[in-house]
Amino acid sequence: MSKSQCADREPVRSKRILIVEDDHLLGDLLLEALQEEEVYQACHVLSGEMALNILQTDVPALLLLDYHLPGMNGLELADWLGSREEYDHIPILLMSADVPQEVSGYKHLRTLQKPFELAILLHLVAELLT
Repeated sequence: MSKSQCADREPVRSKRILIVEDDHLLGDLLLEALQEEEVYQACHVLSGEMALNILQTDVPALLLLDYHLPGMNGLELADWLGSREEYDHIPILLMSADVPQEVSGYKHLRTLQKPFELAILLHLVAELLT
């Protein structure tokens, strides 16, 4: 399995989503679920550092971001994005079993408690991208 999975099957898809999740199984499940929706093009990476590499060449419409990541955690990545004008508009859905208190101070950040229903995630994704 590659360290990142970015689908380029249909470049006409309008909404690009970057999944940053270090759990291979959950990341693959999210990738599959989003790719089944015709309006999304998704990419899955396993760390914040890998996300930063993707962001150098591709600005997604949404980030699905795990809180507990190797290296930098999800809030550190959210801080980095918020400190740069070219990324500060991107909505972020932070997924965690234990959502930290400090998330209330982030303007483009929503949270989703793990474990979650896939239908709830898809609803939040659609809401954040409207």
